[in-house]
Amino acid sequence: MSEAFDILSGALSEVMQDVKEPYLPRHTASIKIEPIRSYSAENIKSIRKSVGVTQELFARFLGVSSKTVEAWEAGRNKPSGPSSRLLGLLEDRRISMTSL
Repeated sequence: MSEAFDILSGALSEVMQDVKEPYLPRHTASIKIEPIRSYSAENIKSIRKSVGVTQELFARFLGVSSKTVEAWEAGRNKPSGPSSRLLGLLEDRRISMTSL
């Protein structure tokens, strides 16, 4: 057959091999995602007090209503996943509220 056919045939074979064996980067990074913690009313109040803010300011930072923070601290409700994740970051001092 022609040289062009041989080139195209070889290229097609390579593509088909790539489809069968997906490309994996040589350098892969692994990320450890910690489980979401559960917080008691006392834990939440302690975290808020440790950063030195009111329930209203704490609520604004977390993106919830002040009534929600009040309910958490009274033990009537529990924070959702995203709120719990932010509480964990505040507790571990990975984020701060000093810019507020």
